[in-house]
Amino acid sequence: MEIIRACGLNIFLETATVRRETVWESITPPGHWLGTLLEGSLSVQQEGFGEHLWESGGGTIFSTSENVATRHVVQRDGSVAAVFVQIEADMAEPLVGGDTLALISRKTPDPRLALPEAARTIAWQMLGCPLQGPARRLYMTGKAMEMVAHVLDEASAPDRTGAGITAAWPARDIARLHEARSILLAELASPPSVPELARRVGTNAKKLGSGFQALFGTSVYGFVKTSRLDAARLLLEGGETSIARVARQVGYQPQHFATEFRRRFGVAPTTIAGRAR
Repeated sequence: MEIIRACGLNIFLETATVRRETVWESITPPGHWLGTLLEGSLSVQQEGFGEHLWESGGGTIFSTSENVATRHVVQRDGSVAAVFVQIEADMAEPLVGGDTLALISRKTPDPRLALPEAARTIAWQMLGCPLQGPARRLYMTGKAMEMVAHVLDEASAPDRTGAGITAAWPARDIARLHEARSILLAELASPPSVPELARRVGTNAKKLGSGFQALFGTSVYGFVKTSRLDAARLLLEGGETSIARVARQVGYQPQHFATEFRRRFGVAPTTIAGRAR
């Protein structure tokens, strides 16, 4: 894990290949936290907060005034990628303001929070940053503040978060939304239209669209787009060397793929492919 410290912020960057049932323990230090698991599946047990299942795309905002013993258990073989930002307690109010600080302090580390798409994109850009030395520290600090801004803006409206929908929507509708998400992930190269997807899960297009935005923090189209790019990155990290083949495998035309990939991750697909060799 890489840790970058600057201006009252501690930035934690993690990318690793893991095996199912791998266990590691750590101490979460005091402060105000936000972040996202971009890839992977983890069971995380934190003293005083209980146990939560983290899946790719899960995010969190929470505060702690003391060290928290944390135990992680990998749920499946593959990669783990995560970005977390800790705002030190004595710098929190000058950085984010008292009202926002009160919002963070009321939250617990529930990974159902759907971080805004902009924040997840910034997290990927941070992991892909090629800079080194002081330039890297400056870049990461700026991106961390940008990520904090997007997350806190979204969290300030509880009805727009994934955690809020669980109280506002019937369980059967939430189950349908998760079923729709699973269908899209299984059929990324040629996903169904929104009306067809709604029909398959037993709802209507309008409810599917609004529910997707509320629960997952993005539109159906936005989810497909980012999931395709995430899948492409996994293929490239796994050793695939043909950019055109990867593009077609996830449903992109090769001539548009590189531009979209760079926009999401901040690096060209050839850079990721080169690192995997």
